[in-house]
Amino acid sequence: MQIRLLIIFPQLEGCKVLKFKKGSSQIKYGPFTTGGAINLISTQIPTEFSGRINLIGGSYGGRNLHALVGNSHKNIAYMAEGFQYGSNGFKEIDGGGKTGFIKTDYLVKLRVNTNSDAKVYQSLAIKVGKVNEKSHETYQGLTEADFYANPYRRYAGSQKDLMETEQTQFSATHFINLSRSFNITTIAYRTDFARNWYKLDNVADSAGIKTSIGKILEDPTGNEETYSILKGATSLNPNALTVRANNRSYYAEGIQSVIDFNFITNAITHDINIGFRYHTDQIDRFQWDDLYAMDNGVMVLTTPGIPGTESNLVKTAKAFATYFQYRLKYGKFTLIPGLRYENISLEEMNYGKGDPDRTGTNLKESMNHVGVFIPGIRIDYQYSGYLSGFVGIHKGFSPPGVKDETLPENSVNYELGLRYNRNTVSGQIVLFYNHYTNLLGADLSATGGTGSGDLFNAGEVNANGIEFMISYDLLTALHKTRFALPLTIAYTYTNAIFQNSFVSTYEDWGSVMAGDQFPYLAQNQLTAGISLEHNKFGISLSGRYMDEMRTSPGQGAIPSDEKTDSYLAFDASAFYAITNYVSVFTNATNFTNKVYNVANRPAGLRPGMPSAFNVGLKVNF
Repeated sequence: MQIRLLIIFPQLEGCKVLKFKKGSSQIKYGPFTTGGAINLISTQIPTEFSGRINLIGGSYGGRNLHALVGNSHKNIAYMAEGFQYGSNGFKEIDGGGKTGFIKTDYLVKLRVNTNSDAKVYQSLAIKVGKVNEKSHETYQGLTEADFYANPYRRYAGSQKDLMETEQTQFSATHFINLSRSFNITTIAYRTDFARNWYKLDNVADSAGIKTSIGKILEDPTGNEETYSILKGATSLNPNALTVRANNRSYYAEGIQSVIDFNFITNAITHDINIGFRYHTDQIDRFQWDDLYAMDNGVMVLTTPGIPGTESNLVKTAKAFATYFQYRLKYGKFTLIPGLRYENISLEEMNYGKGDPDRTGTNLKESMNHVGVFIPGIRIDYQYSGYLSGFVGIHKGFSPPGVKDETLPENSVNYELGLRYNRNTVSGQIVLFYNHYTNLLGADLSATGGTGSGDLFNAGEVNANGIEFMISYDLLTALHKTRFALPLTIAYTYTNAIFQNSFVSTYEDWGSVMAGDQFPYLAQNQLTAGISLEHNKFGISLSGRYMDEMRTSPGQGAIPSDEKTDSYLAFDASAFYAITNYVSVFTNATNFTNKVYNVANRPAGLRPGMPSAFNVGLKVNF
């Protein structure tokens, strides 16, 4: 289920800029058109020779290095960027062990173009990137009792858990401006991603009976032997701990062209967007289980697994998409109708656990296909130079799984809003209502499922709510001051209710009754921030409140073992500009050290991050 969120982002200094598209405007950004589309735009090539170096260090061995340099000449431009980010982790494993991570991200861009005054301007931009990550992260949480005794503890059974990833990306973007009113942008792209998350899956007792780590932590008393092994007690069974290599690789590639045509007739402005895309992607799951004994808190490998003897399948999707979006502006009215078409073919080749060489002797093939038109329309009205309103309606769609009994997710989504922007006051309020005729759920290990990744039909759901944001400079009346004191408040209320009863094929949901609330969806979210700003320095304080969330569908009071905590956490930051090119800064997150549970799936309770402190240096040239 995709739920709309009003997101307030500070000025970002990292490798990406976020743009949030929602409502009928996201017809251009399918195939998922239910909620919103967040576009992560990499750093743009600078227009003149310049660069930046950011250095950050802080709590728990946190470190961050971000550097870039680039330039634009008459017919060629370039940029190189590097980002390294790491931490020693804020949790501690019984008996010791690593809990941190390190991530590296490198990106190079090159653009060649004709003269800017050419009769037909063209450019070709090449982007190449590589990302690596190593995270000593786990799916294991804690029992409720252990969590409130020490929320940052990790059991000895998580000592081998490790995720390693590698990603490469390539894109080539061609732009041609055929006239002042007609241009075409074409992009060819390819992304490869491989990861192996090696993590404990289950524990076997002395009789060889296996129990998942989630079930153990739900009932530690009823699973006393396996719970003690999880905590480090020596196991009588030499193959007590099953550690699964969740090894898989992905690729996605395609080509897309967007035609933009704009013109004016009398008092009407027209802007027409037509897009075409051919896309294919694939996931290759090739997994295995290694078996360990626990020897006085130390895991010892006893039976290495054979790759391909656990999940062993390939899923492929091929899609053709096209869209048409028309923007008509007349006086104070702007009308934006659009239509998208998606044609998607899905195929799965499951070789089975007994065929690691993929000879095809036990091959099971599944196929599914969907073709769908996705319409949407939005109307904007500019009441004045500072007040505008909008109303929109669009079809929400998410593709089905490969099994033909899985239906696509369908919804009709409505929005109504007002925006205000005058002097130092800005804000917006949006009402939304989403009616799902068929909601899709996913069987993921991350949510307590089997990890098959299969989608399942999850019934009819109504979701409605309100988004509100306002920003005001409290020093606006002091016209001669060189200070600013902006205050920003953002609030989201969301209510999502199942409209029919059904028995879910996803065992952790079980029987869902009409009137049940949707899990893992906070009804109330509030963020507020205030900052004192000057051209030489700045100080800011912000707080964020998150309501409690159900972890399973239900009604009425939420059982303590089926919810996350509500919490209110505070952050603060400050900076000082030493020169026009050099500044120092510091920040503190959750500085009151609020302890709160953010999840109890897939296995046990997990905490939010404790108090952390960072200092940094920024150099621009």
